[in-house]
Amino acid sequence: MLFHQKLKAIDKDFYKNFQVLCGIEEEFLIIDEKGTLKEAADEIMMKAASILENNAQLLQSLKIKIRSLDAEPSPSQIEYVTLPLEPDLIEEAVNAGRKLLTAAAKDLDVKILAQSMHPIQSDPNPISGTHINVSIRRKGILMKPIELQAVHNYLWNYLPEIIGISANSPIYKGNNTNIASNRCANSSVLKRNGFASVEVPDKSPALVPMRYYGRMRYTLKIGSGEDDFSRKVITNTRGERLVDITPRGPFTNISQDAEELPTRNRVEVRVVDVQQNVQDVLDLSYLCCLSALDAINLHLSGRINKDPFHDANVENAIANGKNSNFRRENGNSESLEQSLSRWINEIGKYQNYLGIEIKNLPHPKLQQESIQNELNIKYETRKIEKLRQQGRNHVLVQLNDSRIVTDRSGTTYQIKPGARVRGIISTDYNLSYDKLNGLVTNFKDIKIVNNLEVEGLKIPLNNNDRVINVSTPSESIFDRLFGNFGF
Repeated sequence: MLFHQKLKAIDKDFYKNFQVLCGIEEEFLIIDEKGTLKEAADEIMMKAASILENNAQLLQSLKIKIRSLDAEPSPSQIEYVTLPLEPDLIEEAVNAGRKLLTAAAKDLDVKILAQSMHPIQSDPNPISGTHINVSIRRKGILMKPIELQAVHNYLWNYLPEIIGISANSPIYKGNNTNIASNRCANSSVLKRNGFASVEVPDKSPALVPMRYYGRMRYTLKIGSGEDDFSRKVITNTRGERLVDITPRGPFTNISQDAEELPTRNRVEVRVVDVQQNVQDVLDLSYLCCLSALDAINLHLSGRINKDPFHDANVENAIANGKNSNFRRENGNSESLEQSLSRWINEIGKYQNYLGIEIKNLPHPKLQQESIQNELNIKYETRKIEKLRQQGRNHVLVQLNDSRIVTDRSGTTYQIKPGARVRGIISTDYNLSYDKLNGLVTNFKDIKIVNNLEVEGLKIPLNNNDRVINVSTPSESIFDRLFGNFGF
């Protein structure tokens, strides 16, 4: 086995004493009929609440599968979160969560997009992903810090493989970047986390500052008394949660988890791009569940070692996805397919015990096309759109022919040919797309139309219009304040 030093033999049926639980969080983007982002998360949640209020049977069914629907930083994102479940119940929960979201969206005439990034409007945010939370514990006992460490370190070593098989966001700002996961490459909340260690509490006397009735005071800790549950699993000294993979729960130094119940101890894998097919979500989840059992096997029989080439292998996976090749010791390399085949072979013996089956790995998953093919983009005014993308969006334009425009109150105006109008360039998009099981999957064509926004009006531009003057927002402000004095 890679990343393992065997020190002793253990009972081959050890795993029958352990229980594995898994929770899924699937984030999705929301789009309108034209394929552009729609800020409708709150409306979807209200509609979903209405659906459940009017269907008591559905509500009772979801209570044992789905914890919540949650808002994300952008109002054009939404996620469902499952409860921690036995692995053989995950499929039913994922289907139920997706069905509730798509049903609510349909009633609102919006759509759920099964992609991590909008091919035009993610810049880089908003970005969506899938989070897999896995825990393991000896039956009747809480998950111990040393077990949390073992599962984290096992999956940390295999993070390049997880990224490689799930990466499917190659389009960024309308262009195929030749990076398999632009989500991982551009996200500010998927920071690289470290190999886990277990911190033994200091039993020497210590003055600890604390706030007591509004005043800063001290408590004198004389000694905690070490036991299996007094230790902390540390992956970074800052206790950051928004990273690529992390241990979670009160046995960590993550401040947000300090008040959680010990039953919430788990490892959270956050690098998975949004998957279109339910089976792909299941296979990735099953990999993590089976690996949790194998992590205990490696921990009980020896020591889990740190991959010395982890950072380089992660970068390779982000860039190349299913075509990744990983560095190994002694100057060797291993393809994603080879590594994945060996990994599944090692953990496959636990599938019957958990009542699950990996179906699409390594094939046909590695033979599938990318989630998003290169887009056919049609520009109505390519040169003007280029100015906008450069940030030079304050312009003076001479219109070639007349335009009829309508303001927000419904009043119609006619602009005569040859008129010079100063305003700000904006963009409208119209995208065609494919759908599968209620989800938007693949964009095909994008039509980009530029407008000139001035005094609440949107004036459509065409190729015959002449741009007389351009400036950045800061240059435009300077010009309005001081005029053109040759500065």
